[in-house]
Amino acid sequence: MIKELTMLPLHINVQNKNVLIVGGGSIALRRLQLFLEEDAHVIVVSPEAVEEIEKLAKSGQLIWKKKKIELSDLREAFIIIAATNDHQINEWVAKQVTPNQLINVASNAEQGNIIVPKSIQKGRLTLSVSTNGASPKLAKQICEQISQQFDESFIKELDIMYEKRQENKKKKGK
Repeated sequence: MIKELTMLPLHINVQNKNVLIVGGGSIALRRLQLFLEEDAHVIVVSPEAVEEIEKLAKSGQLIWKKKKIELSDLREAFIIIAATNDHQINEWVAKQVTPNQLINVASNAEQGNIIVPKSIQKGRLTLSVSTNGASPKLAKQICEQISQQFDESFIKELDIMYEKRQENKKKKGK
């Protein structure tokens, strides 16, 4: 029996971390936008890129290395997203990472050690859903359905809870 892919769900701070996106297509764009929103240092390595990636590079929001991936490109990356339309390149990238690097292979979740779930942010509430690579479309639908349960009054109440917790921490000296 083959062991199914299981992952520990985590939320990770990627601010100022090096994120390497291998590939320049629409999937690469979707993934890199998540990391840009969280203030990661994004580098795209791809001989070609969709217009949106070109614009982001021209505006200085990311670095685009207009070339094929090389081993040296992987060295400084904390997170690597292999999102080319060539499964062999994605597989090669996955095999090159060090044990302390995080890798997501868009075309084959089992080759990586992280999955990028569908997530929605509402104030302090973050909802994340993953189907462990079975159906990203279904994960998106589920996440959107769940998020509809939390209206603006809930989000405000969550802010109040946060403030109270911060006050309690100060009182306890922690």
